Amino acid sequence: MNQTIKQTTKSWWAAIWIGLLQEQHLQKMRNSIWLFLYLVLHANRRTGKVMQRRYQTIVKDMGVPLGTIRRWLSILRKHNYVTVERSGQALVIHIEKWKPLPAYRHLPKNE
Repeated sequence: MNQTIKQTTKSWWAAIWIGLLQEQHLQKMRNSIWLFLYLVLHANRRTGKVMQRRYQTIVKDMGVPLGTIRRWLSILRKHNYVTVERSGQALVIHIEKWKPLPAYRHLPKNE
């Protein structure tokens, strides 16, 4: 990845379901898992939606060709990991089976 993803205090981490690493998901997702992780990092934590994202923004952020992003998004849609709506020239991407995290005020001392 050529570009550095800009980080903010609210977006430098995201929770990933451990079941995502099961063979069935790895076979379906293959390399599109990278786009899925990008979307999880940029999703609204309560709703699981990535609002008003343009292909060119994803290309710039990830340093991956447009054709690759389109192919990965197609794979994620085909296997129902995401749904996509068009909003003018941008996309609204909803991560399926999203579960909001409980609000944590701080991490336990041992972690």
